Amino acid sequence: MTPLLTLNDAALDAIAKATEVGQFLWQREWAERNGGNLSIDLTDILPSLPTSTATVQRVAKLPLAAAGHCYFMKGSGERMRDLVRPDQAGCIIRIDDQAQGYQVLWGGRGREDYKPTSELLSHIKLLLDARQRGSSDRCVVHTHPHELIMLSHHPLLGKDATAFNLACWKMLPEVRAFVPRGVRLVPYLRSGSVALSDATVTALQTADVAMWEKHGAVAMGTDALAAFDLIDVANKGARLYLGCLASGFEPDGLSDAQLLDLQTAFSLPSASF
Repeated sequence: MTPLLTLNDAALDAIAKATEVGQFLWQREWAERNGGNLSIDLTDILPSLPTSTATVQRVAKLPLAAAGHCYFMKGSGERMRDLVRPDQAGCIIRIDDQAQGYQVLWGGRGREDYKPTSELLSHIKLLLDARQRGSSDRCVVHTHPHELIMLSHHPLLGKDATAFNLACWKMLPEVRAFVPRGVRLVPYLRSGSVALSDATVTALQTADVAMWEKHGAVAMGTDALAAFDLIDVANKGARLYLGCLASGFEPDGLSDAQLLDLQTAFSLPSASF
């Protein structure tokens, strides 16, 4: 299939950042096999798309508000490491004007029947919700960070959002500063389910990272690098905390007074889990 659009510089830049993040996730071993996914809302970047005769792939229950919107997405079954070739491991789709399906306009190994991520519906819901809230976030990243997943298995912290966040925040001032709204815990739900999709949308309305119990993390940002940074910093806190436990001691961590001082000095939001 001949590409149905030519990418402008802004679209190429957004996809280049996604490619870079794909390599980071692979190098950290956070993206085993075809694990994780990534999507970018390109609607504002590619506002005028040509009329297309491409095949419409039907999708049930697409939100009507997504009609005419345009997204870059990692392909279903594709590996993060292969996003180094985004036209092979990813695609750009346009939701049709009735929001009944999508058309592949670019990438997708040149196939009209190419399928974007199996989390297509949840990613679209997340990106639409960001728009409706007036957020500038246009990218969703889902990946499998080791230590955050380990901490979600903890019999106490995995069920207590306040304790989970304090365990991460108290390990390093940067975690409190750069993940200021913290991590919201999402109890285990089946991957690809509507329930998980809706719970993630709700979680990211008030948090920087949604932590799927015993599975992985989701974050949003203005671009792929910004979304990655939130997960990376949160995971650093979890890694330090678990490292102390593995060394045989419970860390002192930053005190309540020190955390409050950071909150005041940098005008950070209050902890609310």
